[in-house]
Amino acid sequence: MNESMVIPNFVHQLLTTTTEDAAQLTNKLCQLISHPVLITDSYYQILSSSYPAGCSALTEILAIQPVDLIENSIAFSCQMTTTVSDEYGLACPITQGNTMLGYLFILLSKKEKPQIYASILEFSASLASIQLHRKLEKRQEKMKFKEPFLFDLLYGNLKQLEDIYEYGNVWNWDFHLPQTVLVFSLTDFNHVLTDKQMINHLLYIVERTLIEGNIKPITLKRKSQVIVIFPMEEDQQKQHRAVIEDFSTTIINQMQSLHPGQPLSCGIGKTYKNPVELFRSFQEAKVALELGELMEITIPFFSDLGLERILYKHDLQDLKEYYQATLGELQLYDETNSAQLMETLEGLAANQFDMTATSKALFLHRNTLRYRLKKIEEILNLKLDDLNNKLNITAALKIKQLRKI
Repeated sequence: MNESMVIPNFVHQLLTTTTEDAAQLTNKLCQLISHPVLITDSYYQILSSSYPAGCSALTEILAIQPVDLIENSIAFSCQMTTTVSDEYGLACPITQGNTMLGYLFILLSKKEKPQIYASILEFSASLASIQLHRKLEKRQEKMKFKEPFLFDLLYGNLKQLEDIYEYGNVWNWDFHLPQTVLVFSLTDFNHVLTDKQMINHLLYIVERTLIEGNIKPITLKRKSQVIVIFPMEEDQQKQHRAVIEDFSTTIINQMQSLHPGQPLSCGIGKTYKNPVELFRSFQEAKVALELGELMEITIPFFSDLGLERILYKHDLQDLKEYYQATLGELQLYDETNSAQLMETLEGLAANQFDMTATSKALFLHRNTLRYRLKKIEEILNLKLDDLNNKLNITAALKIKQLRKI
């Protein structure tokens, strides 16, 4: 027999893209079917897209709602919610073994029959899996070197400036810019499958938010924490703190929205121009994280924590003795008489020992407040208008707030 298998032309054209990146595949498929084509990751973030002339490009997919399965196919029709409108199309999972790598989408009108595109979509998804798997392998290979480098950087093991610059260039990180270290931490973290998935999700949200802000992610995942090295651009010097605060708020809000029952804490170190000193920012961020959890500060900056960080590092027994000598009698009086004078004193200190502000904050008449403060002075045998007494009380209340007693 002289018969031979004939490879369809569209198959041949698509096969030529396997040595290229995903963009070549979406471009070729778009040309063949004259419909918009998108490749996303498993979270529906667009990795590559191509559109016929005159079609508007999508910037973000918010959600996918499956509509109907295609018979004898893994493809399915779906409703796609975007930032602009709702779209209709055909989707096919992109997998490699048991690993979900993403999705391949063809956008269609509701009048078209999606099943006629199922075969070519499945074939294209199999080609896309080769490209995305190759990209994943490259990322994993880079990660082998990335993590040890960042570990050494954050723990102060790298002393040569040029070595840091050289390593940073491998991943296109510019360590000539001033940098700030942020630490995000899942509290009550357990090393079970769901929590491991959650920390991976946190890492994904952090990196995606950085990319959306045109910042090259410098991140490290360690157990329950995601560490971020945040650069300060030349034009951001004045608003650098606000940029970091907005970024941190975005991460916390997104995680709370997706995982309402999982608390997330953060801590922010100081900014350093010399990358050799970034280990200091990392240590500061960890202290800010712990103090933020204790003092219930949502976004704690180490630079804002003055007396708190000094007390936090001090000897525990000394702190207990200091607190007892300063406020022990008042605490004992409250416990013995079921009084709330300590709460009144805390309100006074929180309002900078201002009578008017304190009475408003505690919803107390000035005469009632004046009576309580006089009683506190009698119990503690001191004057509340004395500067040294104010400082001693403030420090003792900070110790109490830090749960050191």
